[in-house]
Amino acid sequence: MAIVWGIIMVPLYLRFIPIDVYGAWLASGNILAWLSTMDPGLTSVLQQRIAVAYGKHDLQDVRAVLGGGLLIGAVVLLLAIIFGLACAHYLPSWINLSPSVDKLMIVNAFSLAVIGTSLMIFSFAITSINQGLQGSLGSGLISIGINAISLPVTVVLLYNNFGLFALAYNLIFAGVCSVVFQSVYLMWRVGSEKIGISFTLGSVFALAKLLSFTLLARVSGIISNNVDLIVVSRFIGPEAITVLALTRKSADFSKELVNQPTSAFLPAVSHLSGAGETDKAREVLMRLVRILLWLLGMIVGGLIAFNDDFVKLWVGPQFFAGNTINLIICGTILFTLASSCLANLCYALGNIKGSSLAGAVQSLLFIPLVIYGTKYFGLIGTVIAPLIAVFAVSAWYFPRSFSSLLKLSQRDIKGIISEVFRTVVVMVLLMLLFSWLYPKNWLQFFSFAASYCFLYAGFMHFVSGSFRDEIKGAFTGLLNKIRGYV
Repeated sequence: MAIVWGIIMVPLYLRFIPIDVYGAWLASGNILAWLSTMDPGLTSVLQQRIAVAYGKHDLQDVRAVLGGGLLIGAVVLLLAIIFGLACAHYLPSWINLSPSVDKLMIVNAFSLAVIGTSLMIFSFAITSINQGLQGSLGSGLISIGINAISLPVTVVLLYNNFGLFALAYNLIFAGVCSVVFQSVYLMWRVGSEKIGISFTLGSVFALAKLLSFTLLARVSGIISNNVDLIVVSRFIGPEAITVLALTRKSADFSKELVNQPTSAFLPAVSHLSGAGETDKAREVLMRLVRILLWLLGMIVGGLIAFNDDFVKLWVGPQFFAGNTINLIICGTILFTLASSCLANLCYALGNIKGSSLAGAVQSLLFIPLVIYGTKYFGLIGTVIAPLIAVFAVSAWYFPRSFSSLLKLSQRDIKGIISEVFRTVVVMVLLMLLFSWLYPKNWLQFFSFAASYCFLYAGFMHFVSGSFRDEIKGAFTGLLNKIRGYV
């Protein structure tokens, strides 16, 4: 669904929305994302605390965290709406709108988006509770269903000449549906398992104490993740926003192939931690790290080899920022994704304070780096800033923290390093091989991409015993399920 929204729908946006208006919307989207700063880290704390309490079968703690989380979530909703509507007044001056863009239209669309985004933020708190209760399947199906229904709604609005407002109204629709259906699912779980909800000031204060560690990381992280396009708009121009955003679009959505498996594991990891099953957690997470490493190698190598061809076939060569910038973007993905996955796992294992402080330091370091880099080096400075920040903090802190929390042995660490070496060799070899191919149409592009994936799996199967074991286990499990159904 993310690929459909972020890639397939973009040419349709550009058909019904002028490029300067769409560029302004992208820049305003960065400011819109700042609304998430109203959330002091509630979603991640709720998920971790409820999963741990649920693993201990401590229903009294579960209902206290649940009630306190909903109360804080309601306050966050109100603050987000107030802050967002206040920002709408200053939006035109912040994003340096060109004279050809209707300022009132941008402000009105942004105001609608504020309400929709605020509702989504509140729904994330409810979703995190559902996930902490090990209800990832139910809450996930709700999210996918809303995304699927929102797609035709947006298309219909675009074809009925709503223009930019089609995107704003879709945010309202998705926000309302998310709050309603996630709440219904939560009430069903609470009622069927006789958990109940406890609304007390004590539970609010207990959560607030934990949130004090995550607030700085949350605010600085959201601002740093959404400041680059605004900086590009100020120092280079709105047109450069579209070029940079479209060049890294496939990279942004490819990240989810690594991020989503990690996110799916987090409630279970916290649940195992609460149940005291450290050995099982170590076994599961070592397998997960290897699988994520293989995925990361395939993704980064593929992006280096194919992203220029993808952008040219997708929206045209004028929207590709160049091979140098693409290479830096891919290098950044390699290290930021590896670090962020380890950061999330450390958080789920209970290292809330350390993970939060490390994230805050990295984000605060990135902001001056991206401003200085963009001002004096252009887009190259924009894309290299996050790479420098990652090397300064996350690249060393989170591997060390992960190893300490799971009490990894020297053998475990050497095994990971060996797997990294094998993956990098295969990635570089195939990247160099496929970089010489130039698909002229989508059929050739997908044929080359499929060949790349097939050869990557083949080479990894040849050089990695762990990869062979995972493939063998997967096929054995599949055959056993088929026999069971037969």
